Amino acid sequence: MKKLFIIILLLIIAGLISPKFIGSVVESEHQAFVNKLNENQAITVNSSTITREWFTGKAETEITFSLQDEGLENITFIVKEDLAFGPVIFTDDGVELALSYSQANINFKKLMLDEEIETFINDKIHLSGLLTFSKNVVAKIVIDEVSKEIDGNKVTSAKAFGDFTLEDNKRLYGDFNWSGLTAVTSDGSFTVGKVKFSLDQTLIAGNYFQGNAISTGEFDFSMDSIAAKNTNAKTVLSLDDLLINAVSKLNDDLMTVTMKYNADKIEYEGQKLEDANLTLLVSDLNIVVMQEINTILAELSVDGAGMFTPEVMDNLSALIEKLLVDKPVIEVEDFSVKTQQGNIASSVHISIDEKLFDAANLMSIIPAVKVDAKGKAPMPFFDGLGLTPMVDLYIDEGYVILKEEELSFIVNFAQGKLKINDKIIPM
Repeated sequence: MKKLFIIILLLIIAGLISPKFIGSVVESEHQAFVNKLNENQAITVNSSTITREWFTGKAETEITFSLQDEGLENITFIVKEDLAFGPVIFTDDGVELALSYSQANINFKKLMLDEEIETFINDKIHLSGLLTFSKNVVAKIVIDEVSKEIDGNKVTSAKAFGDFTLEDNKRLYGDFNWSGLTAVTSDGSFTVGKVKFSLDQTLIAGNYFQGNAISTGEFDFSMDSIAAKNTNAKTVLSLDDLLINAVSKLNDDLMTVTMKYNADKIEYEGQKLEDANLTLLVSDLNIVVMQEINTILAELSVDGAGMFTPEVMDNLSALIEKLLVDKPVIEVEDFSVKTQQGNIASSVHISIDEKLFDAANLMSIIPAVKVDAKGKAPMPFFDGLGLTPMVDLYIDEGYVILKEEELSFIVNFAQGKLKINDKIIPM
């Protein structure tokens, strides 16, 4: 019993003393984070201070984003944080074991915000962060439900929340959920269903903070529905089950990115479409070269005036030449939709012949491009849209072929020559 009492006493003493030392670690990590932000040429940390007491602390950081636009001023804001030091921290979500917990407020400087917008940012958006013992950052955002009525028009935005983790400055993962929006106006109604997106990305080149990161992994976005109705409750626009998925993979320093878009149902001005798809594939991108291109583009985002200088264009041309060595390909594998009159489908394959590209002449990339495309669609679909005269013109010119109520085309472009349905088209 005596030993148990001593152990409990030691734990209590450690719990009381350790926050003082942990606070010092948190201050060092906070400064390291600020230094990383400063590595991004579009970001300037004007000032950063942190004050520590035994169990808590406060931090204030002023940051400026450079927009590089003559018509827009740079955005400057101040982040104020209330800090709690571990190892045991009591938060709004319960007890956490971590180095620190932060609750932040953002105040904009020299930015003419409407008072209601400023109140919304300060009162309805809640930002917090957890610094774990392994020095990972777990960030949380909560946006409260908002309802506003003006002159009989009412808009209600449901609650939204998200959690994201930056692990070892290399892996970024998390998700965001929003329960949607409803608007009722004198012109009708508009609703957005549940929205969710998630990501899991692992850094393979560059730096998240410098804005030149290249990563592999997955991104998913989904929206249950969008619906717009007029005052007679008649559907003007509706979209059901929108899905977006992007996956990037790496094999021997060559990256492949696959992007898929799908909508289960679309209705617009009486037209009803189902199973709309777009699958885009970009393959064999050399990440070493892409990193060099990213670095140049990151620098140009700060110095926009130097984007088209001869030096920059020469550098980009040289990098494009290096990129083409691995024969990258852009391919639209599936661009299709089901209509009431039949299916519309098309595909495109784009490649570049590196032997025809001259780095000394960036425009030489045009004859180096090779395109193969094909597609088909039911003629009654265009009849229903009142486009028959235009389609007939294309048929007469040989741009599309009509056979048994189905339209089709085959397009080939190579060495600067365009061919449609085996007919050479002067350019």
